[in-house]
Amino acid sequence: MCSAPSSSYTQGYSPATLSSHASRTIHSDAAFLIPYIKPTDRILDVGCGPGTITIGFGPLVPQGSVLGIDISDEVLDQARSLLAGNHDLKNVTFRHGNLLASGGLQLQEAVVKEGSFDVVFSSQVFPHLATPEMRRDALREMKRLIKPGGIVATRDAAELYFYPKSHGLDRLWTGNMLKTLRMGRPEEERVFPGGEMPGLYHEVGLGGVKVGAGTTVYGNKEERAWFAGRNRERLAVEDPYRESWAKAGVSEDGIEETIRALKGWEEDKGGWYVAVQAEILGWKSQ
Repeated sequence: MCSAPSSSYTQGYSPATLSSHASRTIHSDAAFLIPYIKPTDRILDVGCGPGTITIGFGPLVPQGSVLGIDISDEVLDQARSLLAGNHDLKNVTFRHGNLLASGGLQLQEAVVKEGSFDVVFSSQVFPHLATPEMRRDALREMKRLIKPGGIVATRDAAELYFYPKSHGLDRLWTGNMLKTLRMGRPEEERVFPGGEMPGLYHEVGLGGVKVGAGTTVYGNKEERAWFAGRNRERLAVEDPYRESWAKAGVSEDGIEETIRALKGWEEDKGGWYVAVQAEILGWKSQ
């Protein structure tokens, strides 16, 4: 993820967490951007994680290029391993990079020039930026990096809901996750920034802002089993994600109650989950 020292990225990079991130693809997380991509575009994927979305951009820009950046060398190694299995993709690379580095994004100790990309994209990065100022600075840097007429595109959660409500997962899963993301933030500040992103686009001077919404849904037996199983693994003893909950003040009893609730929801034939995703596009003036 894009980050800085005061970032609230606390999930760690355990196999269970990376498996969750690796489930994201260009079709699940970037479909709203695809119609605007040209074969010659230079694309930057900020906070690329294990690279599953990044690699999906490659075939769309046969005369262009795709660069995925992340601050974690560990997760970049996984992205490069995935890329190595896609032998035909010669236009995709992964590099260590921090969008919020002093002076702007740096690669090989040099600040990337203004207007270096046609498209700058991120998925689920902004919830991990700890302050409104960091989110504003990140979006402003994304704008700087695109050429005139270029596109900034972001996808970030706005709301999460579990059904039936009787399992209590809005309180247990979403509520406890929000505690970890909110560490060091004012209590009244929204953690899921999706709903606020259109205003931020206007604030940094992006034009033609197009507001859309998508969903992430887990509803059938197999989807519930995957979602609940992965997240129970993340809450296992010694996983960094469980440790982040403990640091945020979630008790051992609270963690165990969440694990039981996930199991009950998984076994409920009527159980389903939906995340509302803000899908925003903005253009840099010519």
